[in-house]
Amino acid sequence: MAKLYREMSNEELDVEMKRLQDEGNRALAEQRYEELDVLERKYYLALSYTMDKAQIKIGKTYTIIDSQDRFEVTRMDGVMAWGYLNGVRLEEAYPMAMLVDPEQGANQ
Repeated sequence: MAKLYREMSNEELDVEMKRLQDEGNRALAEQRYEELDVLERKYYLALSYTMDKAQIKIGKTYTIIDSQDRFEVTRMDGVMAWGYLNGVRLEEAYPMAMLVDPEQGANQ
C-alpha cells in the first residue's frame, strides 16, 4: 500500500514530485490533458507538505498559480487552504503550494 504524502519524508516527497513531473510530461506529450490536470494537482499537494504552513495567512487574498484568479483564504485544514475564488461565496480548497502572494511572487 502506498504511503500518504503526510507520512513521507522530504526526500520521499522529492522523489514523488519528480515521478509526477515525469508522468505529467508524458501525459502532455500524448495530449492526455485531463490526466495532466490531476497530476499537476497531486504535484502541488506533495509540494505543500514541504512548505511552512505559516506562509499562508487567513484573511489574505492570493492568486492561483498560472492564473489571474483571486482566492481569499478563510481557513486552513492541514496543507489545504479553504476560501472563496473570485469573490464567489462558494467555499473551495486548494493545496497551499498553488497560492501565490501577489506582493511576493511564486511560493516556490
